[in-house]
Amino acid sequence: MTRKAQDAVAGFDSATAMVRALAMALRGKRFTALGQSKAAELPLRLSRWLPERVRTQLYRVAGAKEGSAPGELGELDLGEVADWLAGHYTGDERYPGVLIGSSNGAAIHLGAAAGVPWLPNTVLVPVKWPDNDPDHPRAALDFGRETALPLLHNNPDVALHHMHDGNQDRLMIAAMSYFRLKWLELPRAYQRFLTERLAPGAPIMLLDCTLRWPVTRVAERHYFQTGAYGGLQPQEYLQGSPAVERFLAEQGSPLRAFDAPEADATAPEAEWGLSPEFGAAVENWAAEHGHPVHRITFEDPQDLSGPVADLHREWLAAQGVRTNRLLVESFILLDPLGATRAGLVPYWTPFAVRPARDRLAEYLRDREFTDLEVLLFPHGVRSAGIAEPEDWLALADNVRFPATDRKRYPADFRALAAYGSAIRKLGDQDITVTTTLDAAFEGLKV
Repeated sequence: MTRKAQDAVAGFDSATAMVRALAMALRGKRFTALGQSKAAELPLRLSRWLPERVRTQLYRVAGAKEGSAPGELGELDLGEVADWLAGHYTGDERYPGVLIGSSNGAAIHLGAAAGVPWLPNTVLVPVKWPDNDPDHPRAALDFGRETALPLLHNNPDVALHHMHDGNQDRLMIAAMSYFRLKWLELPRAYQRFLTERLAPGAPIMLLDCTLRWPVTRVAERHYFQTGAYGGLQPQEYLQGSPAVERFLAEQGSPLRAFDAPEADATAPEAEWGLSPEFGAAVENWAAEHGHPVHRITFEDPQDLSGPVADLHREWLAAQGVRTNRLLVESFILLDPLGATRAGLVPYWTPFAVRPARDRLAEYLRDREFTDLEVLLFPHGVRSAGIAEPEDWLALADNVRFPATDRKRYPADFRALAAYGSAIRKLGDQDITVTTTLDAAFEGLKV
C-alpha cells in the first residue's frame, strides 16, 4: 500500500483505542488524550473557543483524514494489521493469560488488573467517500458492493460488516464509509503472539458478545448493517419511528425515515459482536496448545460493566480505599491506570445514550455511591436517543462532568484531550489493583 497497513485502521475506533489503553497500562502508563501526542492534543483543547458549526466541521474533516481511498483496499493485508495490533504489547515477557475477542471497555480494566493483553476480533477500516449521505444507507450499500471486492478477495479470512449509522455517526460518515472487518480465523500473527508470549498452560478469556443485528447480505462474507448499537433500536433505523422523524427534521433532512435497504438476515453486530467462527478458532487453537479457555458470554456490551465495577470496588476496599466514588466512562474515554490511582470505581458505558444511562441507574439502585464523575464521549450531534447532561444529573445528588462543558456538549471535543488530566485531578495516589485471570473469571458472575 502507499500507506502502512495500520494507517488504514481507524484510530478513533473501540478496538484500536482499547488496545492502546491496555498496552499502556501494562507498561505502567496512563491512557490520556486517547494515546495521542501533546501536539495532537492542542487543537482539541483550543477547539472549545470556536463556534459549534466550526467545531463540528473540523471534527468531520479530521475524521475523514483517517480514511483509505477505495483504490487502496485491494492492497490492504489484514494479516499485517493483526501483527501491528499484537505489536503494541512490547517486550518479551510471557503473560499469565490473555483476553481475546469482542471490544469491551470493562474488560480492559480486567486486563489491566490481571496484567494480561487483549487481542480484538474486529477492526474498523474507514473508506473515503465524499458523496456519502447519512440519510441514504441504500446508496452506501451500492457503494460498498463493488468497492469491497478487492479487499475481500485479498483477505479470505475476514468478513466485512459494512456499517452505516446516520444517527450517532452522522458527522463521521458524511465523507467516509465504515468497513468493519471480523476475522473468521485466528490470524497467524495472533497465533505467533500466543505461542511466544503466553505462559505455558495460561488461561485464555474469550470475550463473546452475542449481540446480533438485522443485515442485508451483499455477497459471501459481506453484510450491510443499517444503524448501530446505541440510542435507537434496529427497527427504528429500518422502518422509522417518531424519534427518527424528529431527528431528521432537526437535521434539516427532507426525509422522515432513513432510506434503508430491506434486511434479509441477522449477523453479529458490526462493532461489538463476536464472529462465531473466530470464537471456535480460538478454542481449537487453545485445545491444541494446552490452554484452558474461559468463555465470557454476554449479549449487551454493557453487561460486564456492573460486575467489573463490583470487582474493583472489592479490590479497592481491601486496600483501605473509600469506594464511594464512581467513574462513569464513555466509549473510548477510559484510563485504567488513572482510575485506579484516583481510587475511583470504574463503570464503563459504550455510548452516552439513554439505554446506557438507564442501565447505570439500575446498577446504582442497590449500591451507595456519594460521587459520580461522568465522562461523556462527544460525537458531535444531538442524536436520537442521546442522554443529555441533565439525564445523568438525575442519577444522584452529586454528579459532576470533570472533562465536559455541558453548554458545548455534544460538540465539546476538548473532552477527548481533557479527560485524562481531569481524572488525575480527582486523585493520584500509589494505588494498585491486582488479580489473576482465573479469579477475575470466577468473580464476574455473568
